Amino acid sequence: MRVVQAIDRVLQAERVAQSAIADCEKQGQESLEDARQQRRAILERAQQRIVALHTRAARALEQRLAQVREQQARSIAGAVVQTTDTTRMRAAIEKLVNCLLSADEET
Repeated sequence: MRVVQAIDRVLQAERVAQSAIADCEKQGQESLEDARQQRRAILERAQQRIVALHTRAARALEQRLAQVREQQARSIAGAVVQTTDTTRMRAAIEKLVNCLLSADEET
């Protein structure tokens, strides 16, 4: 009888141990799935932040490029005006020289 009771206790302990192992495996799988979900959430947030940073950087670059182009256009316009003024001044000096030379020839 004692042997039978001892065997029953051993079998009961084995069932308890197997149940505990199954619970641990279940908890382990749940923990693993939670970790996977957290990883996915982190990756999604990181991707969103990267896209936002790239978008802001692209906008800033476009604005700066527009400023540079505007400055370049003003610089070119100023050079054209200066060239036009220089051409006019040379023409005026040439005309003055011709007038002065013509006046000298008349006297």
